[in-house]
Amino acid sequence: MREQHVLERSSLLKFGHPAPPPCGLPAFTDELPADAQKKMKEIWKDYKEGEKCYHEHGLTRELMDSLPKEVRQEIHKGAFLPPVIKKEPKDIQEQFTAIIDDKTIPFEEKTQKMHELAQKVLKGDTLKEFNDFYDKMEKHRKNLNEMAEKLSPEAKEAYEKISKLEKEKHEILHKLSESAQEELFALYKERQNKFPKPL
Repeated sequence: MREQHVLERSSLLKFGHPAPPPCGLPAFTDELPADAQKKMKEIWKDYKEGEKCYHEHGLTRELMDSLPKEVRQEIHKGAFLPPVIKKEPKDIQEQFTAIIDDKTIPFEEKTQKMHELAQKVLKGDTLKEFNDFYDKMEKHRKNLNEMAEKLSPEAKEAYEKISKLEKEKHEILHKLSESAQEELFALYKERQNKFPKPL
């Protein structure tokens, strides 16, 4: 069970599909158009922490799929920004987004690059909030690595192979043009619609 838990925590069992988001009202809800915000809050209003949320995730996906392409792309642009950065002026956000979008920076180095930038452009409580967020992410990463080290040889070998595939998948998608990404989005959406939704 411990080995399965490690893999689930790192979202690696979902290879080939987007990693499952956490249960609860999505962090980007306030960035949606007013009518979509209302629908999103309606979807999650009865959810209680600790419960399964397959149904809510299904409805959330349907709502997001129904939004115009431009709205989805705008939300996607900020999807990887730390929450504290989303509260900063647009010129600050753009500096962090530039790191995320820079195809010459390896994926595993982007977090460190953003941390270095934060020390230069953020101040006071905002910098403290960012550093707290960064420290929590690093602690989580360290915990996962420690748990992975305790895996059986068979599970560890699978973990390392899947981790490598996940990295390759991300790099492939990141190098695509927006139009090609949109084509794949439409394909994955169609593929998801072919399977019955969990109850």
